[in-house]
Amino acid sequence: MQVVVGAAVVRDGRVLACRRRYPPEAAGRWELPGGKAEDGEKAEVALAREIREELGCEVAVGRRLAGAEKVRDGLELWAYVATLVDGEPVPHEHDAARWLAPEELDDVDWLVPDRPFLAELREVLLDGTELVGGNVGGAVRIGRTVRRPVGPWTPAVHRVLGLARERGVPCVPRVLGEDARGREVLDYLPGTIVDVDDELLTDGQLAAAARWLRRLHDAMAGEDVNGPWRWFDVPAPTVIGHNDVAPYNLCFEGDHLTGVFDWDLAGPTTPAFELAHLAWTGVPLFRERPADEVARRLRILERSYEGPCAAGILGAVFELKRLAVDGINAWIAGGDPAGRAQAAAGEPARTEEALAALAERRPGIEEALR
Repeated sequence: MQVVVGAAVVRDGRVLACRRRYPPEAAGRWELPGGKAEDGEKAEVALAREIREELGCEVAVGRRLAGAEKVRDGLELWAYVATLVDGEPVPHEHDAARWLAPEELDDVDWLVPDRPFLAELREVLLDGTELVGGNVGGAVRIGRTVRRPVGPWTPAVHRVLGLARERGVPCVPRVLGEDARGREVLDYLPGTIVDVDDELLTDGQLAAAARWLRRLHDAMAGEDVNGPWRWFDVPAPTVIGHNDVAPYNLCFEGDHLTGVFDWDLAGPTTPAFELAHLAWTGVPLFRERPADEVARRLRILERSYEGPCAAGILGAVFELKRLAVDGINAWIAGGDPAGRAQAAAGEPARTEEALAALAERRPGIEEALR
């Protein structure tokens, strides 16, 4: 029995399908790219060679999908999951190539031997590519979408997203529905995330985030969106906000804000609390910085939002973070996945320690503000 090997080349939850040019009975139909293994050639080696010849790129061949399908007498198809390691696929022996998300696998006319692999392949694609960062986890990228776990708070959050987009707030993802695993499906937002472990938000980026918060709050002014919410109960809330605007939930092109994501914690809040969290993570206040530099960047928030003063934002940090510490402890006690993720990151002890250090620095910062 001779073996034909096919590659399910997967990238960000999509698979590469190629359209045959020949023979006539196969022309116009789609397949997993690959070819015949030569005598004595291992299947995985043959597959990497065939992809190099057909598509001009290099792949790492992973696990084999279950089953073997008859192509014709004496010839059967084996399929493997593969990942790109170098180059971009360019079809040389096919007349077209498409990246297909799990919901798109049935949009093309597959060759008969390839079809039995699609059910298992769909599950592989639904795993997506894990998106790191944020405070909760569980988000994956699949093509131009993000898939995230849902909870009792999701309907209220989706109403906020819809209202914000209707009212012209930029950088807000669309809600695209629910996938086969019951996860919400949202736009994947373009741009670069600033890694605060290695660099700071620029002054321009910090100002852009504060201006965006003002646009969100103005758009949601007077809106009464019913919960339940995932965010903690805020005393005397005045706006519906995001509640987690921080470098890890923002993407930029230069100083231009292009996306704000991870809306799970959206809900009633105050402008001071929203700016306080941005100050904590983006000035940043959670680690030591020169007092005059901290004061200067707090004033950027004040000027850009045109609301709470810099000293008021600093003061709100202490109230907000104590509220957050209590809320994280409640999450942990209640078994919320967010609580498990926070505990794994050393919370809330890490925040309590950083807040105590900020309290020692506070007089110097207030003096610099004066």
